[in-house]
Formats: sequence, structure tokens, C-alpha cells
Amino acid sequence: MTSRFKVMNIFNIVLLIVALIQYYLLTPLNHPAESYTPIFLTFENGIKLIPGFIIFYISLYILLIFVYIKTLRKKDAMEMSVFLFSLIILWSIVNFFHGFMPTQNDIRPVITETGFFFNAVNALYKSVNPFSTFPNWTAATAVLCTLFYVRSNFSKKGLVIAWCVMICLSPVFLKMSSVLDVLIAVLFAFISFRLANKINNIEITTETVQEIVKAFSVESLIQSVAIGFRDENTLVSLIEGLTRIEKNLTSEDKEELKKVCSELDPPVSSLKEIINNLIITTQVDKQIEKAKEMFAAGEKSYIPNDNDLKQATEELVSIACRPFDNPKFRFVILEIKKKNTQLINNNSIEEAAKERSKDVIYKFESFLESHKNDIPVIEIISNSVNGHVNIDFDEIKSIAKELRKPPYEITADDVWNAYQRTNPDKVKPLGEQKNPANIIALTQFALGKIEILEPFLDKVAIKFNDWLAKQKEEGKEYTEEELDWLNMMKNYYSTFLEINMTSFNQPPFVNKGGAAKAYKLFGHDLNKILFELNETLA
Repeated sequence: MTSRFKVMNIFNIVLLIVALIQYYLLTPLNHPAESYTPIFLTFENGIKLIPGFIIFYISLYILLIFVYIKTLRKKDAMEMSVFLFSLIILWSIVNFFHGFMPTQNDIRPVITETGFFFNAVNALYKSVNPFSTFPNWTAATAVLCTLFYVRSNFSKKGLVIAWCVMICLSPVFLKMSSVLDVLIAVLFAFISFRLANKINNIEITTETVQEIVKAFSVESLIQSVAIGFRDENTLVSLIEGLTRIEKNLTSEDKEELKKVCSELDPPVSSLKEIINNLIITTQVDKQIEKAKEMFAAGEKSYIPNDNDLKQATEELVSIACRPFDNPKFRFVILEIKKKNTQLINNNSIEEAAKERSKDVIYKFESFLESHKNDIPVIEIISNSVNGHVNIDFDEIKSIAKELRKPPYEITADDVWNAYQRTNPDKVKPLGEQKNPANIIALTQFALGKIEILEPFLDKVAIKFNDWLAKQKEEGKEYTEEELDWLNMMKNYYSTFLEINMTSFNQPPFVNKGGAAKAYKLFGHDLNKILFELNETLA
């Protein structure tokens, strides 16, 4: 009962009411007008009345209810929203044409025969006025229901399609509508279906959505999740809010939460575990892993399709959000939050900045902990002596890319500035040295492998100067132009973690003569210099 309530959330209930209003308007719009638009074709007078089609005509309501129940049982609030919204679009179009393009049915026959089906058709003629037939509501609704049924990948699609065809033919053979009414109705059904899906799939930038969702308090987010609003942006914002609460927990708070968490079904150990479970729902590898667990059935070559992946993600979200179904847990967490909240006034901007920095650091350290097994480069950095042995520039970029994704949404520069603000004695200012390779030092510092955090370029500069001094001791003096090139090599290495002959085809070398110029300057020593720089600067 609870899960079905979440499918019919407040938004979907509003959509259902609007759809019912559009349905209600069909009857008052079916009225005579002063003039009519002719839509019947000449050959339609020759189509015979087949009263048995009334079974399919009336079965439209069964199809509509059937698809609604199937969608309800799927327990997907978003799918229900698309279905109801497409109905509203379609029925609004139908009502618009019924109101502004009046038609009249001139081919209804006078039925003199008797029998069950003939009597039923006569009753239908009396209950439905012969006006406003363009487009045919019955055919349009049947096609829309069928489109949605097929899109949702429900079983026995062929049977439902055949059912839809018979419903679409029924207005023609019952002389209720013109062939043109039905054809246009089918077209409008496709248009409405397409529009509803397009609106559902509109992409808004993550930053925009996050700013909107962040406007809601943690209280609102928790209540939203409890009633079924569990989209990714809501969960990401909830993770941020819970992270702030978790960071400020006192020993008393932790004990109280531990007790409440132990009573959950299933029990959890702490608020941090709940946060980690929410983070897992946003990780693609975990979604794939869950899909294999649910659908692989021991098949090693199984690759989840979009539908399986969606169901697996929904299951992960359902599991992660179970604590919020418990009213006692919600009450305790909000009471703790209320107790520990301190209002930030205009005189505490620096304090607020430090709080923000702590959030950034917590996110970064949570990222390292969550991804230490699925991003090998993190383990390489933490275990290697120099921090970047066997690491290339693409691997560094991959870490930066993952950090920018929800639920972290931070950059290496954000993390550096956060450490510098909270621990200025051990962190050198980053300044304008925006270098992707700084992630190496950040990872080591976060894991306690180094005590002083300094920009990667500074480290490289010190080693480079030591190398130049050693060269001078060995009697090797470089000209001013050669030193310019060596400094370019040093800067290139500090960004890309490697330099070789192909590097001279890239800026800034290519703008100053490329590999040919480098070879002209350093001759046969060029390869030796490149080797020594790669070894020394590492």
C-alpha cells in the first residue's frame, strides 16, 4: 500500500484530477453548432454497420484502466507522471478541436433490426450526440494507451496492439465517426505521447537543478523522500544535508542515532552508513552490479539493458531510503539537526567558509574511501613513494572528472583551498597554479602520506633546479635559449607527468620549431635530457 501511495504522489494526484476534468469536458462540448466542417468521405456511406464492434468500442475503458493498473503496479512515480501527462495533452487537443471545429455525424443509420447488439448500438446512439466527432476520442485514447504499454515493455504486447486495432476500427463500423476522424486521432495520440516523453526528458544542467533543490531545507528533503520523491537531485541534496548533520554529531547524538538505527528494518550501524548507501545509488558500477544480481541468473555474459538497469537503480534507491520510511528515525534526525543548527550572521562569514571547507574535505575523503577499489590510480598514488609512478595524465583527468559528478561536485582546486583554510600551517597557497596533477599531492595529504601540502609545480621546480645545479657541477653550461626550452620541458612535465619526443608536436614547443628545433639545440643529448628529466622530476 505504501509503495503504491508513493507512485500516486501529490503531483500525480493533481495530474489525475486534471485528466478527469478533461474527460468530463467531452460531454458538454458534444453539442450542435450553427455550421459544421464536413469530414465524411463519399465511400463511407457504403460501409456497413457491424453492431458486434460495440464490444471493442466499450472495451476502451477496460484498456485504459488496465494500463493504469499496470503502471501503478510498476511502482514508478515518473512513469505514472508521463502516462497521466500524455493523457492530459491528448484530451486537451481533442477538446480543443471539439470546441472550435464543430462536426456532425450524418451517416448514422436508423436501426430497425432487433437483437442484443442492435439494441446496444441504439442505446449508444441515444447516449452520445452525433456532434464533435473530430478527432475520435476513443481511437486516440486506445492508441495512446497502447503506445505507453509497449514503451513500458509490459508482457503480451502483440495482444494489446491487436486489441487497439479493433478499438480503432469500432467507431467506423458502428458509424460513430469518419475514417478521417480516426486517422487524425491516431496522429494526435502519437504527438501527445512524443510531447509527454520530450517534456519528461528535458535536460537541465546539474548546477541549475542543484541550486533549485538546495533551496529546500533538510526537513523538506527528508519529507519528500518519505512520500516518494526520490530523483537523483533530491537524493544528492539530501546527502549534502545529512553530511553536514553527521559532521556535527556529538557523542550523545551518535548513541541516540545508533539506538534508533538498530531498530530499523534492516538495521544500520550509523548515519554514515545511511549516507554511504545513498551515495551508492548514484554510482553506475553499483547499479550494474545490482542489475547482474537481480537479472543475470548465473549467466556470465549478461549485460544489463536500460530497463534492467533502471529497475536495479530503483531497488538500490528503495533500500537506501528505507530508514526515511520510519517516522521515529525522521523525528530523531530532525531533532538532532534542530539542536545542533547555528544561525550564521553577517559577522561570521569566515566561520561559514570554514564550515563549507569542512564539507568539501569530507566529500573528498569520502570519495577516496568509496572509490579506492574501483579507481586503481587512487591506490597507486597512496602506495607509491613519489606519488605518481606509472600514472599518466588521462588517469589524473579521470579522478578530476569523477570528483565533478554528483554527489561530490567539487574540483581539486576546491579541495586545496579547503585544506589551506582549515590547516594553513601545513598547506601552501595554490595561487594561480591550476594544475590537474595537484590531485596527487591532495590524495597523499588526505591519506596521511605527506605532512606538507605544496603545489606539484613547486616540487617539480625544486627538483629541476637541483638537476640544473648538478649539470653545472658536471661542467654542462646551457645557453639562455636552451634554458628557455628546458623550462618549457619542466612546465610541460609538471602538467602531463611525462615528456618525450612526441611532446614537441604540442604547444608550446610546436610554436617555436618543434622537435627539429629541440634537436638542433641539444643534438644527440636530447634523448638523454628527456630521460633524466622524467627520472629526476618524478
